[in-house]
Amino acid sequence: MDVKRLQILRELADRQSVGATAEAMNVTASAVSQQLKTLQAEIGVVLVEKVGRGVQLTEAGYAMAAAAADIATAMARAESTIDTYRKGWQTRVSAAFFPSAAEMLLPGVLHRVSSVEGLTFDAHFEDPGTAHFAPLVADYDIVLAHSVDGPEVFARQGLAVVPLLEEALDVAVPAGHPLAAKARLSPGDVVDYPWIGVPEGFPFDTVLRQIELHAGRQANRGQRYPDLRVLEALVGAGHGICLLPRYTARASARRGLVLRPLTEVKASRSIVALSRQEVAARGTIGIVLDMLRSEAAEIAKELQDSPPGKCPPEHQDRPAGKP
Repeated sequence: MDVKRLQILRELADRQSVGATAEAMNVTASAVSQQLKTLQAEIGVVLVEKVGRGVQLTEAGYAMAAAAADIATAMARAESTIDTYRKGWQTRVSAAFFPSAAEMLLPGVLHRVSSVEGLTFDAHFEDPGTAHFAPLVADYDIVLAHSVDGPEVFARQGLAVVPLLEEALDVAVPAGHPLAAKARLSPGDVVDYPWIGVPEGFPFDTVLRQIELHAGRQANRGQRYPDLRVLEALVGAGHGICLLPRYTARASARRGLVLRPLTEVKASRSIVALSRQEVAARGTIGIVLDMLRSEAAEIAKELQDSPPGKCPPEHQDRPAGKP
């Protein structure tokens, strides 16, 4: 079997269309179709079938795509071994960060990358819902992702998963708000106040749904924004309360907000680095993943014993929100 044809099958499994596969591999759609027909003829099994105007992989096709991934992983490991005996290696690494991960990790990672001669690190920004992080590994060497359901959400998709941080999600209220007087907050304490939310499908919205389930009633959702800085500004101005990640909210520390931990619900997110298995096996990618792991460990060590509290009091005279 031709390895390149197996690679085309693997790309089709990930990208779900001949056109997207052709674009990714810089060939024509007809070339992709021809290579797939040749592969089917070589092994004597139907791998792809027409569905409407497109195609989809058969059960055998998906099995062969998984085998192609294993082959690509083995080849990447072999190339990594050769890297130890020659100077040639992958000199450019691309990574996708969601905004708060970039704010927290990227400055330190760039310092670490600068110490490796000849290594270029291209940071890009993506901010999808949880279900849409995994497909990004088709376009980036490393994808920073987060989930309130733990790292296993991504591991079940056959990806290489490097856990980086477990970060608490705290309730943010304006200084002077009635909830600021409590050390910890339950779903019943918070559900009736106006909420500044995030779009459906984003991890923080999942936690708010847990709050509703435990409280036995729906929260009063107001505005929805994916940008945490906008959430901070609206809460600081007294328009409602929201959930904020503890480390990054603490690092920004500029809106005069009080952070309080939640009880009775799992209010935390797992931050992980995702890669295809064969990409993670490359020596250079392993170095960058180690840098991300080290940077995350330093952040966790610095803040793990610090209880959630209050940001600087520059806006403490703003009015508190009311239920």
